[in-house]
Formats: sequence, C-alpha cells, structure tokens
Amino acid sequence: MLEGEPQKSFGERSSKSVYNGAVIPEKQQSYPLALDIHTATPPPTDPRTIMQRADEVTTVQRMLSDAQASAVILIGNPGAGKSTLAALLYNRLLLSKQQGLPAPHHLVWLSIGTYTTLPDLFAAILVGLKIPYAGFFLLRPDQQAGVLLQSLRRPQENALIVLDQFESLLHPEVSQGVAGRGALSLFLELLQTDLGASRFLLTGYSSPYNEEMEETRVRSCLVSRMSIPEGVAFLQRRSVQGSPEELSLVWQRCAGHIFALLLFNALISLSGISLSYLLTSPDYKPLWSGEVTFQLISSVHQYLNPLQYALMRTLSLFNEPVPLQGIIMSLLGTNSAGNHPPYEIFEREIGILSELSLVQRSVNLVGVICYLLHPLLRQFMLENYAVDKRRGEELSSLGIDVSTNLPANSPEALQAVLAPGHLQVAEYYLHVARETSPPRDQRKSLQNAQPIISAIRHLCLGGYWQRACDLLFEEGLHENMVQWGAWNTLVGLYTGLLPPFGMLVRRDELLVCSHIGMLYGRMGEYQQSQSYFEQALAIQRQVGDYQGEATILVNQGELHRLRGEYDQAQSNFEQALGLIEENQDPQLRCILLHNLGLLYQSKKSYLQARTYYLEALRLASTLPGQYNKGMILTNLGLLLYEQGEHLEGVALLLIALHVRQELQDQTATTLVTFLQALKQRMGQAAYDQMCKEAVKEQPQVLSRFVPVDMRQ
Repeated sequence: MLEGEPQKSFGERSSKSVYNGAVIPEKQQSYPLALDIHTATPPPTDPRTIMQRADEVTTVQRMLSDAQASAVILIGNPGAGKSTLAALLYNRLLLSKQQGLPAPHHLVWLSIGTYTTLPDLFAAILVGLKIPYAGFFLLRPDQQAGVLLQSLRRPQENALIVLDQFESLLHPEVSQGVAGRGALSLFLELLQTDLGASRFLLTGYSSPYNEEMEETRVRSCLVSRMSIPEGVAFLQRRSVQGSPEELSLVWQRCAGHIFALLLFNALISLSGISLSYLLTSPDYKPLWSGEVTFQLISSVHQYLNPLQYALMRTLSLFNEPVPLQGIIMSLLGTNSAGNHPPYEIFEREIGILSELSLVQRSVNLVGVICYLLHPLLRQFMLENYAVDKRRGEELSSLGIDVSTNLPANSPEALQAVLAPGHLQVAEYYLHVARETSPPRDQRKSLQNAQPIISAIRHLCLGGYWQRACDLLFEEGLHENMVQWGAWNTLVGLYTGLLPPFGMLVRRDELLVCSHIGMLYGRMGEYQQSQSYFEQALAIQRQVGDYQGEATILVNQGELHRLRGEYDQAQSNFEQALGLIEENQDPQLRCILLHNLGLLYQSKKSYLQARTYYLEALRLASTLPGQYNKGMILTNLGLLLYEQGEHLEGVALLLIALHVRQELQDQTATTLVTFLQALKQRMGQAAYDQMCKEAVKEQPQVLSRFVPVDMRQ
C-alpha cells in the first residue's frame, strides 16, 4: 500500500509573526563549523614538545586489530592525555597510508562539541567516508544508524573513525542535558555490532558500558599517567631547567598527570620563579597539598598578565572553538573603536597561551585557526569570572572596560555575573551572521544559520531567553530547521527556552511546547511528544487561545494517525475543525483538510481522502507561498497512483516535484525515492515513456484537480 508522506505534515508551522531582517550577502569569511563538530583534524603532536608514547600507541593499535572488537575507548581523568594518544595513533596510520603501508582506507577525526547531535555526528562520518546521502536528516534514527552501518561494512573501504571528547555526547555541560541529542542508545548498540574491518576509537572520562558485561565488542583502555622517564623527558622538551632529581620530584608531586605537568611548565614560564624555589620554598608549600592540578591552575591564573587574563576570561564563555577575532570582539564589543591594544598584541598573547598549552589551538573546516580552553581551565575561569579591583584597574588602563564584581557565591549570582559576557558573545555571532549568512530566503542548510543558532544559545546562557525566542522566530528557524531535518538541534534550542532552564511569556511557552511535541512525534518519541502537547494544551486553555489549541489538536491528531490510532486522530481533527470554524483561520484549515485527506487515505477511504485533498488544494490557492501546494499535490498524486490511475498520479507527482524543488524543499527526497523505486520496478525505458505520456497528460489532469490560478 502506498502511504502519503508521513514524515512531513505542515501542521506544526507557527502563526507567530516573522520579520525580515536585512543581512549582507554571504562573504568568504570565517564562522563556526556546521553540524556542531568542533574540528576534523587532530591536535598537534610535534615530537619537539609532545612525547610520542610509542608503546601505548602500539597497544591501542593492537586492540583495534582484534577481530572481535568494533571499538576502543580511551578512558581517564580530564588532562590525562587521551586526545593526544588518539592523535598519535591517527598520525601513525596516516603516515602508513601515505607510504603505501597497510592502513585503513578512510581516516576520520571528529571532535564532538557540547551541542553535537547524533544525526550531526552520523552525517559528518558519512562526509568523511565520502558518501553523500540526500535526505539523510529526514530518516528515522534507526534508518540513519542503518545507513551508517552499511557504509562502514563496505568491502575494501574500511575506516577508522576517531570520536574525540565522546563524553560531550554522553554528559553535555549545558543545563538541558541530552535533550535533542538523538537516540544515543542506537549508537551505543551500533558500536557493539560487527563493523567488518572498520573500527571506532573514542576518548572519554569513562566507558558508557556496564563493566560486568560478559561479551562486548567495545574495549576500554585506561590512560592514567606518564612514567618517570617520560615525565622527565617531557619537562626537558618544554625547556624546564632542573636536575634529574628535581624533575623527578615534579613528576612525583604531579602524580605523572600530563596536564598538571603542562601547568607546572606554564607556571615556571609565566612567573619566572626558579624550579628549586617552587619545590622547596615554604611560600609554595600550599601548591603541593590537596588537588595539585587545581592548585596549579589557581597559581597560573594569578600570574597571567592583564591581556592574557582578559583573553582567557572571555574565551571561557565559549564552549566551541572560536577565531581570535571573535574573542576580541566579545571582549571589546562589535564596535571596538577606542584606545585598545592593537590586534598584533592580542595575537602575540594568544600565541604565548597556545604555546604553553593553556589554550587549545585547532583549525576548523574552512581553514581558520580557532581557540578553546581546556575543560579544567574553563571551569576555573567561569567560577572565578568576577573581576576583582586589581584586575579591573589593570584592564581599565588598557582601555578594556569590565565591571568589577563581588565573588559569585551562588549559581544565581554567577549567572548574573556571566550574563553581560554571554550577551557580548551573542552580539559577536549576530555580527558574523550579518557578514557571512545569506538572506533568509537563500538559506539552504543549517550551516547558513549557524551563527544565529550560536547567538540564540549564548542568549539563553546569559538568561536572555525571551530575546533568544524572538530571534529564533524572527529568523524563521522554526520553519527552516524543520525543512532541513535539523530536528534534534531545534529540540535542543527549544528546551533551553522552557522551564526549568528558561522562562518565556506564556504565549511563547505554549507555542514552543507545541513545536517540541510535534518534533518528538516525528522522531518516534511519542511519550515525550504527548507530554509536551499536554503542557501546551493546558496553557492554551488557561489563556483562552482557541487558535493555538486547534493547532495542537491538529498536530496531535497527525501523530495519532502516524501510529495507526485513527479514531483518536479523527476525534482530534473534529475538535480542531470546530475551533477553526469559529476563528476563521484559512492557513490552519488548509493544513487540517490536508491531514484529514491523509487520515482517510490511511483508512483506505479513498473517495473521502480525494475530497479533502481537493478542498485543501483549492484553499491553498488563496494563500501565499507554494509549500502547502507542493505537499498536497504530492499526496493527491500518490492517492491517484494507489487507486490505479497511474498516468494521472505520475502527472501530478512530476508537477509536485517541480514545485518542491523550486522551493529547495529537502523533504522532497521522499518523493524522489518513490519515483526512483518506480523506475527500478518498471525499467528505465518503460519509466521514461510513462513520464513522457504523463507530461502530455498534465493539462487534462490540471483541469480536473487544480484551480485555474494554480496551474503552471
């Protein structure tokens, strides 16, 4: 049986006003990565400063070669060197491949970010495997996992996929947690599957699998600490001057922890204090008590010069790599005219911080150098974001205006201190959007809207939830992201706006709840969907918003239809119809008529389905835009084909395809897939002949079904 297009009804579209903002046409400038993947290149492994750890690299390589393993996860505390170890193996295999030695056919490195979703991750892997897949984001999660699994099992095309910072996917730092991240359980199951000759290498704090599992294809490798000889050699490569005994004592006090050793090197460099004095002076005895890593971070913080402090303080607001220009603009403001240090001075200081490994340096997908703080440093800088009097005076002397604050002794006080900073970051991203993003009607993918999405996130982090909500709707992202298939990303944005994480005016709260309900329904998470729909209905009945209540009833009814609960769907649609007739909303009525057509087609009541489709089509002809018309023509064409009117059905489907492709509607891939399947079943010659005849038949078909003012 042929179905309508269940993945896309348009009942979730908002009636909220959308405002056109004037933006400058796209320029070739830097802006954050699409898909929320931080970087596709490993961190540097320069042998002049990085220990090559050959034995450990060989151990991990041997574990990956096990025929019974599908993945290895490098586990350990933050700063243990997991990413560096993974990078060393990646570069070893890359060199082997370049020399014609045995190596995976594809080597893919992906650093996961705070907001990475599983569809983002899967799509990025497919890009790395050089497998384009149109409409991938519109597939169900299990279908996406199936496409990825099939791609990894290709003979002669094995791959090593490195997923750095995997803990960001499991335990994101943002308050709404895993909302919108995708079906994590599916990916964890995939890692337990036979991947053929392909393998995953992950880095994270701990394994997501139960240690008591008897059989697992995911092996764990603990990355703990350097040996004494490695630690001494590491410090010597970093030009730390001291006797072997003194360097061994540093290793001992740092417990062989790589990041602690890096911090000690930074402390020596920034303070100018001798090694022996730091080790033996009573003044520095507290440095070596308690958690040494955190004591070192605090000491390094004290010895930062004013510009270094300002750069790291501002960089702590970002949970994604950012170009230096972004740090400066977020520090000084987008209109940074004034008596400030020149760009070259900022560049020099960020270079020093990078050389000392206090700031992580990476290159994004468009080749721009970006910077990010290590998680431990970022946590400390955020907790100590308030500027004391001394720091405030130092920055003021450089023309950098920051408010001096009392220490933030509670989460609420800390958010109040951070709020102006996040607002500055949001202004930076809006500046990037104006400079690089195409106008709304020319956006084709999530990448085109990435700066706006980042601005929305930072507005939420600063507590400016209503402003973030207004920006989301004004930019039309509530519609664009649905059409692009960026459902998980949109759920993440919406969740950050709602209690308990955010706060909106009542009308926007119910609108967002309604949208989340529809998105979860599309993703097959029906319990979550119903929960949000019930929240929205409760709010709407409190405020007497009958139009909004009708919209929710339509969307809820469509979900019941998709689940085969036809009686409940019909009940919802009938309730909505009564509310719509009272309020005279032609847009929503058109949507409802279309969904009633889908319902009766699902029930095989073809005559009633056709009646509703035709009524919806006639109403759509009086409304602006072509999107609704393309959807209705598609489902009417499928209905005709299902009833045996093959030529007439294909005639309408070809018209619908043209309309939807003109609109760059990514959901048209479902229609393309149907036509391709039809071609395979009929054969190329017979299919071409039928299409030729269908085109000739189009004038007659149009005269039967399509109002005069809609014909092309």
